[in-house]
Amino acid sequence: MLIIILVNRHKGPSGAVIINDLVQPKIGFENNIKILSWNIGYGGHGKESEFIMDGGKKLLPPSRSIVRKNINAIIDYLTGQKCDIYLLQEVSKKSLLSRNIDILAKIREKFSKYFLLFRPDIASILVPYPLKILHGTLTIAKIKPNKTAIKTLPFDPVPLAGIFNRHYALQINYFDILGKEEKWVIVNLHLAAFDKEGLVRKRQLKMVFDFAQKEYAKGNYVILGGDWNIELVKTNFAHQTDIKYLSWRVPLAKNLLPKKWKLAVDETKPTVRTLNKPYVRGENYTSIIDGFIISPNVEVCNIITDDLNFEFSDHQPILGEFVAK
Repeated sequence: MLIIILVNRHKGPSGAVIINDLVQPKIGFENNIKILSWNIGYGGHGKESEFIMDGGKKLLPPSRSIVRKNINAIIDYLTGQKCDIYLLQEVSKKSLLSRNIDILAKIREKFSKYFLLFRPDIASILVPYPLKILHGTLTIAKIKPNKTAIKTLPFDPVPLAGIFNRHYALQINYFDILGKEEKWVIVNLHLAAFDKEGLVRKRQLKMVFDFAQKEYAKGNYVILGGDWNIELVKTNFAHQTDIKYLSWRVPLAKNLLPKKWKLAVDETKPTVRTLNKPYVRGENYTSIIDGFIISPNVEVCNIITDDLNFEFSDHQPILGEFVAK
């Protein structure tokens, strides 16, 4: 089993690292909030890429120059959105996974005036560079949260690509709301992907909703966002992918969704594509596994998946605007 370690920065909650702990007066968000969620695939899963776990032939990105091209475009896109909060998955420090490009450092440089909380879900200990890996979820926010927390989730005992164990957890941030005692509870998550029959994912999902309902019962406004690795809605996007590459698919069981909780997804566009081969529209299987689930006291003002044609990642960014009722 791989063990999570902390990098040499301000320590946050359980296995997390506060990269930029802003010193500022106590302020909060308004009743409305704009959030972006995106699995950026550590800059290595653009249109040119395939991945061994999806039936492809390669473990690493095609080249260093392609990773650089992808991450530069991803950062340009992120900075252009002017969101209150960014929920990113598959952010990597300098490692083989990112062709030795420090993705986290590049993002930190562009968001130097934001609060950043990073938690590795794949990490190595006592392993020297260039084999060392630190890879996980990153939350970026305009203001400092009132509180942060990490809630660990069940992990898949089968290593990814036969090499890496991923230690799953919820990255939780509590933000003050101007004029209210209740909080925005914003959760960044990335669930299991290749567990047999989705058994680990179903256990994780139950824990996610158990936690979320407790926060809602306190009167808080809860937004769960990220890469669920579960088909959130039924889709029928054109593809030519052999079914043997689709064993990872698990639909969201409606009986698991708490009563009156709502999905916030754009059903017109896919959020993920298979990596059994480089991307060709209409050939690779695509689906909707990224998005938001919100508590009954939150309303969706707008939700859109930005179709970037999977140019820079095997996932697409989802932008949501929400209001606390």
